[in-house]
Amino acid sequence: MTGRALGMLAVLTVATQLGGCATTPPLESAKLNSDPRSVVLHHPASGETTSVTYWRPGDGYDPAAMREIAVLFRDRRSDEVIPVDPGLVDMLVELRQRVGAPPESPIRITSGYRSSASNASLARTNPNVAENSYHMRGQAADFSIAGIPPSRLAEEAAAMQRGGYAMYAHTGHVHVDTGPFRTWTPKTGEPRAPQILEAQARARARAQALAQKSSGKGHVQLADAGAKAGKPPAKPAKAPGKAAALARPDLSRVRVALAQVKEMPVQKTAKR
Repeated sequence: MTGRALGMLAVLTVATQLGGCATTPPLESAKLNSDPRSVVLHHPASGETTSVTYWRPGDGYDPAAMREIAVLFRDRRSDEVIPVDPGLVDMLVELRQRVGAPPESPIRITSGYRSSASNASLARTNPNVAENSYHMRGQAADFSIAGIPPSRLAEEAAAMQRGGYAMYAHTGHVHVDTGPFRTWTPKTGEPRAPQILEAQARARARAQALAQKSSGKGHVQLADAGAKAGKPPAKPAKAPGKAAALARPDLSRVRVALAQVKEMPVQKTAKR
């Protein structure tokens, strides 16, 4: 038996041992109907394809099918395999349905599970790789579907309002995970789709309305706080020249901007 074959046998052995260890999927997976759930997964770099029916009514998630999915999701640098969150597979299938792709359309997985060593190695050269990535937990996938624009996939992920998501236009893939609902701007500086920005604006508006309703009080402007402190504005030593006058910021606008930032909900650093 060749070294490669022995390596794959070891991978399959580990995957078999991990068979029933997958995490419990979120309740949102119930949004899929009661028909059997099938998925075709493809890894472009290796050319591997897995086609399985991974969930059936009455039986739930099929351990053998989930093992096949875990092997395709494996860390390609180390050949390590861990269980994939069934909720993540449900997210991918629901996204495929929402964009109107047929069931036999392969979902191309460009990055699935990452070991801690692989993730650390990537983080040193790629600013978009988070140190505590959900890829390290079997809860994240970077994927694409042939013929479906990444912006459309990201738009539907935003509309689902669960899990993390982000669009990477420079590589043509979308990241999704089963962490908290959130998004972020890739550090490559690419713009987000207008639909995503609109969805985020609606979410912020709802959050602000709920916060104001629960508090029942207006926010104290930063300018008022300065006045209450009783501190007179500092007097300049001499009148500024023309260049200094042009460089000086409009303090009234700065106060308004700071007050608006103060009113926005605090966002935690996103894990990817």
